[in-house]
Amino acid sequence: MFRLALSSLRLRKGSFAATFLNVFLGAIILMAFSSLFDTGMADGVSAQDKKTLTTMCYVVDGWGVLIVAFGIAATLNLTVRQRSNEIALLKSAGAVPGQITRMIIGETAVVTLLAAVLAVPVGYLAGNAVVETLISNNQVAKGTDYEFGLMALSMGLGVTFVAAAIAAYVTGRRASTVSTREALVSSVAGTTKMTKKRIGFGILFLLLGTDAAVLVPTVLKDRGYLTMSIAGEACIHVSIGLALLSPILLRVASALVGGVIRGFGGTPAYLAQANIRQRSGRMAGVLMPIILFVGMAAGSLYMQVIQNDAVSSGRLVRSQDDKNVETLNFVIVSTIAVFAAIVLINLAVTATVYRRREFGQQRLIGSTPSQVVRTVTFESVITVVTGLIAGTVAALASIIPFSLATADKAIPDAGPQIYLVVVAIVVVLTFAANIGATRKTLREPPLEALAAAI
Repeated sequence: MFRLALSSLRLRKGSFAATFLNVFLGAIILMAFSSLFDTGMADGVSAQDKKTLTTMCYVVDGWGVLIVAFGIAATLNLTVRQRSNEIALLKSAGAVPGQITRMIIGETAVVTLLAAVLAVPVGYLAGNAVVETLISNNQVAKGTDYEFGLMALSMGLGVTFVAAAIAAYVTGRRASTVSTREALVSSVAGTTKMTKKRIGFGILFLLLGTDAAVLVPTVLKDRGYLTMSIAGEACIHVSIGLALLSPILLRVASALVGGVIRGFGGTPAYLAQANIRQRSGRMAGVLMPIILFVGMAAGSLYMQVIQNDAVSSGRLVRSQDDKNVETLNFVIVSTIAVFAAIVLINLAVTATVYRRREFGQQRLIGSTPSQVVRTVTFESVITVVTGLIAGTVAALASIIPFSLATADKAIPDAGPQIYLVVVAIVVVLTFAANIGATRKTLREPPLEALAAAI
């Protein structure tokens, strides 16, 4: 199976490039912020600087591991779904579920190890840049020596590898237990089926987020940074829960939004609605990072604005800890947002390029390239609208409770500027990735596309 994994890697370099990029970026993030722990624990660092550095490490790494693992799992799930036909052929040739699972784990292990090792020098430079930024903002004393040691390497190499291995095992196990007939049907027509475990975990994260949202304005009101921390958890948990349930959200959206655009979009709009309804499992891969990006970015930034307004209005006294927390929030938001944005582009391009055979078939039966582009455009509209609505719900799970706890009102005074910027980023990234990849794919003659996709 290891030889088969290596052969598959050589044949499908494009498919594994998405996994490589996500692991590479995830390892950089974890190494960079884990090195803050190494720096803070070095000799000669003051107690206050140690607290600042280690707190930032704990917070970013804590949520970073979860988000990175989620991004890797989403990419693996998409690439394995795209190989349904290959897995079906292996099973029909006599491969047992355990062999297929080991093949997927072996492929992932090779890609993860290579990506994590190559990320070490970049992680070192990124961590050094974070420390220098803290020094320039007077949040860490000048002359603090940057350290890149055991914590950084263990998180960047060890934790990333373990997270990818677990994601590969879960994804491979699910793919290997699907019958040959179901795998062949899925490779042609797609699938809308979700596992009970995925639905269960989605509901669990929604309940955790709801619980945190209820605690913030009641039990945890006026509890300082604990209030803000739990409010942030509400946003993150709801974002992950909705992302896990994204295939269901897409099917609902295709019925509602699809019906609207079909009225003036003609055949391309009809095809877009049918594609999403039939292939919601695959297309949900692009929706997941949209939900995470909107929910976490909008939720965290608005909470910081609410906190700043409370300080400026005299409800709170701004201290050094306030400045540290503000910096920490912006660092977390920017880090997770950048990662989610890159995952979004990565998944969108990977999912679109995989459809070269589908696009070739459409053109052979009479569709023009512009009609194919319009179909993808309408698909993007449905996906973006669904992601914005779900991400907004996730953000409100933090914003409303925190505003009630801090300002005694459900709707904060902050204007819509932050939200509009987040929306604009999502719209630009999604449409640019989907339509750009589609146009590039359509440059290939239809017959060549069909032959290359076999």
